[in-house]
Amino acid sequence: MCKWLTVVVLVALSFTITESEQTRDGRGIYTKNFFGGVWGNRPPLMELNHPKASCSCKCGERNEVSRIVGGYETNIDEFPWMAKLIYFKRFYCGGMLINDRYVLTAAHCVKGFMWFMIKITFGEHNRCNSTSRPETRFVIRAIPNKFSLTNFDNDIALLRLNERVAMSGAIKPICLPKDNYSLYVGVKAVASGWGTLTEEGKVSCTLQEVEVPVLSNEECRKTKYTASMITDNMMCAGYPKTGQKDSCQGDSGGPLIVERKHDKRYELIGVVSWGNGCARPGYPGVYTRVTNYLAWIRENTRDACYCSDNMWYLIYFIVCASVGARDTFSQFQDVPTYPEKYYHASSDVQLPPCRDCSCGERNEEPRVVGGTGSNMNAFPWIARLIYHKAFGCGASLINDRYVITAAHCTKGFMWFLFRVTFGEHDRCASHNRPVTRHVVKMIAHNFTLTELTNDIALLLLSAPLDYSFTIRPVCLPKYTVPENLYTGVTTTVAGWGAVAETGKWSCLLMEAQLPVLSNEECQNTNYNKSKIRDVMMCAGFPETAHKDACTGDSGGPLIMENDEHAYELIGIVSFGYGCARKGYPGVYARVTKYLEWIHDNTDDACYCEYY
Repeated sequence: MCKWLTVVVLVALSFTITESEQTRDGRGIYTKNFFGGVWGNRPPLMELNHPKASCSCKCGERNEVSRIVGGYETNIDEFPWMAKLIYFKRFYCGGMLINDRYVLTAAHCVKGFMWFMIKITFGEHNRCNSTSRPETRFVIRAIPNKFSLTNFDNDIALLRLNERVAMSGAIKPICLPKDNYSLYVGVKAVASGWGTLTEEGKVSCTLQEVEVPVLSNEECRKTKYTASMITDNMMCAGYPKTGQKDSCQGDSGGPLIVERKHDKRYELIGVVSWGNGCARPGYPGVYTRVTNYLAWIRENTRDACYCSDNMWYLIYFIVCASVGARDTFSQFQDVPTYPEKYYHASSDVQLPPCRDCSCGERNEEPRVVGGTGSNMNAFPWIARLIYHKAFGCGASLINDRYVITAAHCTKGFMWFLFRVTFGEHDRCASHNRPVTRHVVKMIAHNFTLTELTNDIALLLLSAPLDYSFTIRPVCLPKYTVPENLYTGVTTTVAGWGAVAETGKWSCLLMEAQLPVLSNEECQNTNYNKSKIRDVMMCAGFPETAHKDACTGDSGGPLIMENDEHAYELIGIVSFGYGCARKGYPGVYARVTKYLEWIHDNTDDACYCEYY
């Protein structure tokens, strides 16, 4: 009986109206039921002694929180840092994983709540799916900043988890900004959450996303908000003139993110805080400005393990050794990570906590979808790139000493940790002993991460290969026709990549037939026209999207059968948005643009006579 009374008292205390709330209620603005948006993401109140600006107000305006309006459903696990906050078995706020021990959210999502009753789930897309079992942690400490209910300033909080979160394809942290002074004005940012989709609607079952432009604080102060409402610790984003898109009720505490230009990873710039109504004209969404709290975040998360922005193993030691991480490289397994919007070196199983993980990697990678299993050793030039012990990319043998792959499979990696395997079909077969060579030299073209141009690289092997039935090189296009565009030609792409948007990588080598598109046709798809350069080639079915190259296929070959019935390499798997998405065909490096460069850098090798 005493225990029951104690619980009742605690619950009652959690809903007790504070002095500031009594003042607020006296002025005609009431707290919301916390399941409907905590305290409501409503516009903050001015200080009590603040003079009234004017009497040009409207009566009967309900102060709803903003919600995801004008957005669309995300792909499964597209935002692997998303966290869902649950209080008394009810979803009420969002959050994001920033390292292996802490979730960042809005302070108004924790103020007045019993921290030990907050549960957090990760790796979810459809929160209404009763059959899924998301990764779950409990909160053992809530650390709000100096949050003010009167004006919603400093609306940011950290939640320490009861145990570390293991990184995987579905669960990865968001990057924190490096530049404390960036204002991000004019940048297109993305907000995501399970909030409501209309002003009076219900919260969404599936995770939603919306793209909104960041406004300057000066511009935001000229909207229908009173200028003093927008502090320097806040950031506005949205369309104040039309109100088309906005974050919304139930999205509180969730992320506002931007894609970095230099490495295409995503960083957190805002936390969903408050707003007047739902995507109303004149009232953009207001977010907590994360760059103002970077020192505070680091100071309060010193016991956590941050993922590096680069996928170098050395970083793990530098960052994690001081916090007593128990994992060692000797325990490393063949594991997957999912890259940014282009294919990247990755692996195959769940990553240990803070082990070779990368922050801000949005899961939008292409993979072999709609293909079929190839015949045993049907493509004897196919090779696998292994980094340390992790399979990440494909490659093609072009002579006895060199393989060719995508530059993004090598950029930022240490060449001496690469090895290349040949003559494989079932990469999971434990009894199989493929022919293996180590890499002794890496020659990447002038590749740029910002534009993804020149995505081609050569790897010099430690020893020449002896050709056999299972190991033979692919032909390069005839040197006399480097400008062949191949438009309309049916090609074949092959690899061990994933076979579905969220599927595992294939054990067996897969292949798919794809038609080559003209670059003009590709520029008229959903890609930005400037994205498709003349050194690139598109192949696929943009209207039906039933076949595509995919994650793990990066660096692999796009081949065609020539008039002599020999197969020549015309493309290298480079990048693509999503996985066999309509409007987004696969993009490949156009090999004919690099024939002279290839021959100049492989003149010490022995080429076969193809014709």
